[in-house]
Order: sequence, then structure tokens, then C-alpha cells
Amino acid sequence: MKLNIIISLASGIHLLSTARGQSPTCAEGFTCFEEVSTDIWWVMGGSTSGTCNNICTDALSGSSGYVCKGDQPTFTDDVTFDHIADGLGFNCKNGGCWGASTSSDMMWVATIGGDERNCYYPNEGFYGCSSSIGNANCFGERYRLVCPCQMEEPPTPAPTKGEPTSAPTCTANSDPFDCNDPYTCWKDEVADIVWVMGGDIFEDCKSSCERALDEYPDFYACKSDQPIHTDANSFEPISTGMGFSCIGNGCDFEPSGGLWIDRTDNCERTCAFPTSDGVYDCNHKVGNANCFSERYTLPCPCNIKLLDEACEWSCPDHSAPVAPWPENEEGTSCLERVNYWRKIACEEGWPECPPAGLPPYVECTSCHECANTQSEYDAIFGSHASFTRCGEMSQGSGGGRTCADVIDAFVSEREDTDGFCQGHCGPIVSPGCNTFHWGRTEEPNGAGFYHFTLNWGNCNTGKCDAHCESVEGTDEACFPSGIDTPGCGPSTSPTLPPTPSSSTSPSSVISSAPTKNPTLPPTSATSSPPTKYPTMMPTSEATIPCYDSMLRVPVNENNFSCELISSNGGCTNIFAQSHCPNLCNACLDFKCVDSMARFILGDQNRKCEDLQSLSPSRLDEVCALPQVHTTCRGTCNICNM
Repeated sequence: MKLNIIISLASGIHLLSTARGQSPTCAEGFTCFEEVSTDIWWVMGGSTSGTCNNICTDALSGSSGYVCKGDQPTFTDDVTFDHIADGLGFNCKNGGCWGASTSSDMMWVATIGGDERNCYYPNEGFYGCSSSIGNANCFGERYRLVCPCQMEEPPTPAPTKGEPTSAPTCTANSDPFDCNDPYTCWKDEVADIVWVMGGDIFEDCKSSCERALDEYPDFYACKSDQPIHTDANSFEPISTGMGFSCIGNGCDFEPSGGLWIDRTDNCERTCAFPTSDGVYDCNHKVGNANCFSERYTLPCPCNIKLLDEACEWSCPDHSAPVAPWPENEEGTSCLERVNYWRKIACEEGWPECPPAGLPPYVECTSCHECANTQSEYDAIFGSHASFTRCGEMSQGSGGGRTCADVIDAFVSEREDTDGFCQGHCGPIVSPGCNTFHWGRTEEPNGAGFYHFTLNWGNCNTGKCDAHCESVEGTDEACFPSGIDTPGCGPSTSPTLPPTPSSSTSPSSVISSAPTKNPTLPPTSATSSPPTKYPTMMPTSEATIPCYDSMLRVPVNENNFSCELISSNGGCTNIFAQSHCPNLCNACLDFKCVDSMARFILGDQNRKCEDLQSLSPSRLDEVCALPQVHTTCRGTCNICNM
């Protein structure tokens, strides 16, 4: 019986009559619906890296162009969105991850599900046009954006010869500096600063500088020592360069750390200035602040910096005030190996490397001990069972003698995606300045492997401290585990204590495929693990059979059974051990958990993760197949049967 669980995104087109001329054409791969009462075209589709700015442009073509409607209020539940979903050809149900919210300004809809799709709603007031989904997935379920698009207003025709010309609307003299949409940029040639404006309400200047100017060969970072402007007169050269002039704000806002400007395209814009001197705070965000629904964006000072001088961080929360490259480029710590691959990605011209390159990561050391408890917990109850404990929004985990083993396994997934670093590999080459924290079990298992947890993209010291305080004095107390973590200083080269030596290069027979699949769910994992999560049985394990998988593993152009893997020396590889625990003498570690390797089922290349999208009844049917439950032992829960 074949396991057929992937349903491709339909490219069906829903076109209704338009009140303003001829209907546009909806491009293949997109689904389009016109909400006639508002003249808005709702478009679903695009790639995971696409934004509504380019989705509207790419999906709709006709006599007029179409652009994202950035001032469109968001839908936040199934009831209010129901008529749009119906027009796009599906019904919404709340997704099982992240509280059914994207925690952003965009809406995500699952690419699978047919007439019933998992939907994730934004938690902000207006749709953003520059956000993308990225690597977010819920146990392998991927998403597409739903975007509000409107007809682009035609330019005002030039007057014919002899006709009087009207006075210009703006008195400011705009002198733009070329940058990415939807930003407006102007360069102060004297100070050698590019001013950037137009980021979303939850976007800080650190992100705005990176996103607006990432097509240049130099890396632009927020200038954190730039004196802040406190009145319209001192800010006038910049506002004039960007094409507007400032007027007072009606709500008497006095922001601290930033300057707020309304998000309109008017030539006179509301500006809210701080009242005290200081510098621009590169981490400042406007958030939900509004004056009778008037929303704001930040003007940001950006200048060119070397990659290892570009990313500034708070200490002692992080390993360094400015993220440098590690001293040991061949080191096996998490930080060293992540930054090793970031350099390699740009040296080898990977598609994820922007023209200016990828600056080094920094480590969130304040959450390290909290992450150690996650590794201990997940080693017993299954990967990601403790997800969100330490405030993370994206997580990966896997087993290895060093953290480098796990990260190398993540990177090896590029071989399955035509050289693109997606899925678990994605965060390693995430653009711009980034932070992460990691944990490791205190002791290795019988095979000498530790369970590592990597939490990407944030450093929630408050939540980490709160968890450690709540478990202090218990068996689940936070611990350092003897691992040296970098302090708040120039060095970012943590080292691990000695671990059992092992060749990281298994035999040639099994050198490729099995090393691609650490046990990981989504890059953005779920806080509600599946009901049939792998569990390690504490009692009566001697009575539980230890099954080798009945399915073959694809290696290069060949498919290997467990017998061939064992007879050719492949059992030195952890993924081979998870697939063939009996022949590889690894029953203690793997007889109750899923195989970590890819396998051939029917005529398709599969992983145990693929089972997560099945309904409980369908999962029971599939797990009844011997070739499935001997392979996906944890998901099929064979140790509890």
C-alpha cells in the first residue's frame, strides 16, 4: 500500500467580474478572488520567501498593474475571513501550532488539506506587504500567504503643450537613494549615512537597515551612536530628502529611543519627536501605538560596516557586544560551526548569501542553562516536547557527539532541495544579524551521542530566568553541564569538554543519505506535540521487540536494506543505527523511536515526519503496515502497544 499524503496547492483561478474595466489574469500557481464590494483582489500562493509586494505583482496581470494594499485591516478569525476563504475555494480551521496565530502582520494558509485548510491569522491591525513566511512549518506542513491586492493608480498624465501646469503638491525636494520596496531611502553624503523609512510597526531599525539595503555589496547596519533628532528643524534636511515635511502629532506622543512618522504618502506627515537628547535605539519599535488609527514607521540611520563589526548585542545576555568571527573556524561548538557554514555559504555562492555577505551569529548565553533542560527532557519524551519553555519561536534538535555533527546534518539537507538551504538548514544562513541559544544533555547515551537543542532567532532572558527559578531545587533544575560558554567579551569561541572520539565520516556505503535527517519537526516548531510522540519506555523494555526497518534507504543511486547497511560497515552512522537498531546493536537507544533516515515506501522517498499530517484514523491504518511500524516506531507508538 502506498503512503499518499501530500496534496499539492491547487492553481485554480476564481475570477469574478470587476467593476473597473477588464478582469486581470491570475497567473498559474496562484489562486485569486475578487471581493467586489471593496475592489480588492485576494491572492493566495507564491514561494515561502515571497512577500505580498511581489505576489500581487506576479499573480495579477492585465491592463493595469496590481500592488499590495498595505492599509487593509486584517482578518483575525474564521468567521470574519469566511467569505474570502469561500471565494478562494476552501474552508478554514484553526492550525495546531503557535496558537493558530502567525504572530505577524500576515495570514498563512496550509498548502495541503484540500477543502479544509489550517489557517493562521495575523495579530496586527493591518496587513504587511513586506513580510514572508520563510522556513516556518508545523511538523512538515508548509504555508502560503493570502494577500490583499488593489489596482495600481495610473500616473497623472503630463499636460499637453500650451496647457497651464498646476503647482507641485510637495514643497520638499525628494532626492531618493535606491533601496528595496516598500522602503524610502535618502543618503546624507556629508555624514555618509543612508536614512531608511517604511518598516512595519513591529520592525526595528536593525532590521530595516538590513532589509532595505541588502542588494548592495556592502553591509548596511543601524548606526547606534547617531544623535537623535528632537524637533522638525533639525530633522528637516532628512525629511526634505525623503520628500515630505513634518507637522505636529495630535496625540502628543513623546517616543523614547526613536522618531515616529505617519505611514501615509502625504507631503506633510505627522512626526512625533522624543523630548530628550540621546541616540537612536536600533532595537526600538513603534508597535501598536496609534493616534485615532494613524500608524507610524521609523526613520533609521544606516551606515556601512564590516561583517564582524556590524551586529551589536546586549551583554551579558549575549556572548559579545559585537559579533565577531570565531577564532577557531574548524571548531565543533554550535557557534563555531554555524559561523563556519555562514562563511562557506558565501564563499561557495549559495543562493541564500546576499551580495554583502552573511555576518556572524552571536550566542544568547543567558538562555543556555534553560536550553540544557530542554535537551534532557526531549531526550526522554521526544524532540520538541519542551518547545517554547525558553521563549523560543523556532527550534531544531538532533543527536551527535558534538554540536557540529548535528549542524552538519542540517546542512546536508541541501542535497534534497537542489542546493537550497531550506527546512532545518534555513536558520543557519538566515540573512542579517542573528542570535540563537542551544542546549545539550549532561551525559551521552550508550552510543556516545548527546541530544542537542538549538533555539533560533531570539533571546528571551526573562522567560529563561523565570523557568530556571521555577524548577530550582528539583530534578529538572537548570544546569551548566560542564560546558564552557563564552562570556560577554571579545571571544566567541566556546569549547566543549572532551567527548568519545569517533570518525565523523562513516563508511562509503552510507556516507550520504542517512546523515541528512536528524529528528526535527518544523523550523518553527509547535508547542503542542502530536498525541503519538515518541516515548522512551522506563519499564519492561526487555519484553519489547527490537525491529530493523523493512524499508530500504536511498544512497546516491542505490537503495540499501538493513542487511546491506550492516554488512558494509554502515552501522557507525547514527542514522543507520536508528534505521537498523537490531543489526547495528543500538536497540537501547532506538527500538522505541522513529528512524532518522529517509526510506523508500512504494515508489516514493519518505521520512517518518511525513506521517504527522495524517488524521488519527488514517495514521492507525498506515501504522498497521509492518513496513511502516518497523520504521516509524515512535510515531506508531509500538512500545505502548
